[in-house]
Amino acid sequence: MITSYEQLRDLKRSYLSFGDGSVCLCLLSAADLRLTFDWRNRDDIRRWFINSQTITWEQHLAWWQAYQQRENDFVFIIKELQLLRRPVGQVSLYNIDLEKHEAEYGRLMIGDERARGQGIATRATRLLLNWAFHTLGIQRIYLQVLKDNLPAVKLYHACGFTIERNEVQLYLMSILHYPSSTQYQGESFPAQPNRIYKSTSC
Repeated sequence: MITSYEQLRDLKRSYLSFGDGSVCLCLLSAADLRLTFDWRNRDDIRRWFINSQTITWEQHLAWWQAYQQRENDFVFIIKELQLLRRPVGQVSLYNIDLEKHEAEYGRLMIGDERARGQGIATRATRLLLNWAFHTLGIQRIYLQVLKDNLPAVKLYHACGFTIERNEVQLYLMSILHYPSSTQYQGESFPAQPNRIYKSTSC
């Protein structure tokens, strides 16, 4: 169980990765930046971000430099391991507050079109929830989503999030508990991800 920000910082430096056999989450590295930059600026992806403006490469590099200094911000590259066998998206857990035992979920995007509609975002979300609740000791995870992003709202409901506040254009959703095991398309995987290994093996 993580109990200090020093432990979080060490964890972030460890190039942590974990998966369920079909999907793997690997901490973002400098080698991933061009790919995530291209994904982030696609019209069909950025339209669902609260800040939907395009960003420059310089802005992306500045974000990366700041991100490396934040011990409570984890961005994971989503890798599909069975068919495509390559990075297909990203997801994040950030604003981790160890005193309040809460964190924010977000930055989800599936950038590889061949990976869409395969349940990969759901698997990645469930892996991240497992890790957050059962490794970091988080007790509440919250997110913001545009109301008209219906596929995302449906995904979050399926993963256990409920609407906490209804705003003009947004839902604030949260989840307070995640079970020690869960079912997905007839398969089960444990709360502790069944593999933790160096990103080169992911």
